[in-house]
Amino acid sequence: MPKTPIDITPEDSAVPVFLEEPTAAEITQRQTEATAQAAAKAARETVRASALAKLAALGLTEEELATLSV
Repeated sequence: MPKTPIDITPEDSAVPVFLEEPTAAEITQRQTEATAQAAAKAARETVRASALAKLAALGLTEEELATLSV
C-alpha cells in the first residue's frame, strides 16, 4: 500500500511541503539501527577505558594518560 503524503504547506509558502509518515517497519528499523549504534559506541568506550587502565597499570603518568584520552 503506497504512502499518502500529508500536505503541511504553510499558507504563505509558494513551495508545497509534504510529510510522509514512516511505516511501522521503518520505525522499527530505525530504532534497531539506533540501538545498534549506541551499543557499538558503548563497546568502543569500554575497550578504550580498558586500554587506558592497562596503560596506567604499566606505569604511565596521569599527564601521559590525559594526552592519550583526548
